[in-house]
Amino acid sequence: MFFKKIKFNEYFLILSFGLFVFLTQFYSIGVEVINWDESDFILMGSSFYNGNLPYVEVWDLKPPLHFFYLGTVFKLFSPSLLTARLAGDFLIFITSIFLYFISKKIFRNYEAVMVSLLYISLVSFEFAQPTMTEYLSTLFVIVGMIFYENDNSKSIFASGLLTTLAIFTRTNTAFVWMFFILYSVFVKNRRVNLKYYILGSGVPVIILSSLYFAEGKIIEFYYSVFLIPLGNTLIRENIVEVFMSSYKGIFVDNIFSIPTFFLIFLILFSLSLLNPKFRSQLFEGLPLINLHVYVFLSLAISILVGGRFYYHYLIQLFPFLSIFIIFAISKILNSNNAAYLFLILLITFNSFSLITQSIYNIQNYQNVKQNYKLQKISKLIDANEELLALDNHLVYLYLDKQPITPVVHPNIIFKDDEYELLISSLVKLGYINENQNQIILDSYPKYIICENFCYEYINPIYFENYKLITEIDKVKLFILKG
Repeated sequence: MFFKKIKFNEYFLILSFGLFVFLTQFYSIGVEVINWDESDFILMGSSFYNGNLPYVEVWDLKPPLHFFYLGTVFKLFSPSLLTARLAGDFLIFITSIFLYFISKKIFRNYEAVMVSLLYISLVSFEFAQPTMTEYLSTLFVIVGMIFYENDNSKSIFASGLLTTLAIFTRTNTAFVWMFFILYSVFVKNRRVNLKYYILGSGVPVIILSSLYFAEGKIIEFYYSVFLIPLGNTLIRENIVEVFMSSYKGIFVDNIFSIPTFFLIFLILFSLSLLNPKFRSQLFEGLPLINLHVYVFLSLAISILVGGRFYYHYLIQLFPFLSIFIIFAISKILNSNNAAYLFLILLITFNSFSLITQSIYNIQNYQNVKQNYKLQKISKLIDANEELLALDNHLVYLYLDKQPITPVVHPNIIFKDDEYELLISSLVKLGYINENQNQIILDSYPKYIICENFCYEYINPIYFENYKLITEIDKVKLFILKG
């Protein structure tokens, strides 16, 4: 493996990557709630910290491995928002190291450094917050790809194991698993490798199935990891609708953002293909990255057929985009200095304000933490009383309290029409009852927290039974009258 002969100066580089990751990520610690998914993962990880397997005490529509990871980190450092964010930063850091050593086999040393720095810069945007499942699954995919390239029985076995771990983190990476199967048969023509790949793939399946079988939750495990996600995918948008919504979201709604530069890059790249010399250099260099291209395409296709698009899905593509951009400059533009200078300026421009904010947050962390609105609101709540959080459900972490139902995502059970299939599955598995939303409302929980969905899912007349205690940045806390 490429870690066997790490030079002294490379240790300095690795530390530099870690520092750059921290300084381009810690700016977000001032934002208590970035999105609901992050809060879901933290609550699921906290449940594992308390000794419960995912889907036993609480439930979320994601495979279990990321919850195992967060819960393990919580066991080491205690459950908190800071711990969760730093756990994600660590994954970005490790991925940047692997990217550097992968790129050293393709590019010059300074270009390999550029790949890692570009990747770190790409994942510094707010939509790419470090707690997302994409980071862990992408790390498994990248390391699995490294083992796959080694092309011996032990490495192929390890590749199958790692790619399956990626599936148990994000199910869309099953496309990468299938790609490796097809690549072995039709491109490498080495069917004997399939035996080791499939054997390796079976190890996580057997271990996780055994854990849940021993817990008496094997049905819940298979429904949560495979059947429910598949059912949801089948009823979502078709591939054309997903492509159009993702294209509009990236390149139209955010025309002045960094993704716009990728559109410019793709247009220039396409025009350059008209040049015979350019085409010649491109095809000469492609064998160096053909596996990366195939893995990238399998991930891109998996996103399109998933039935919906969110910005953070792009996290899975960023390691490969970083390699492709440096490849274009190095192999096709002959390491054009102007192109590298432009890229360095772009990274610097993107990072400067983030680093400035991160330094401020480091110096004033206690003040930043004291300004968390949900933490303030949690101090007004009796943890022994029933709380309905229609959003901002991170408050349950502060109260060390389970959500009002095992379903951690706050408003699923109030979206009867949108999540009809999902809700029926959750009823079948015993997580909730039929008409669970009405059951909750009929019980009149002591407290209600809401920001955007106060009156969208609950009739405004219902709130006549409640008194508004406080409102901080549009987050409202109601208490039952009487």
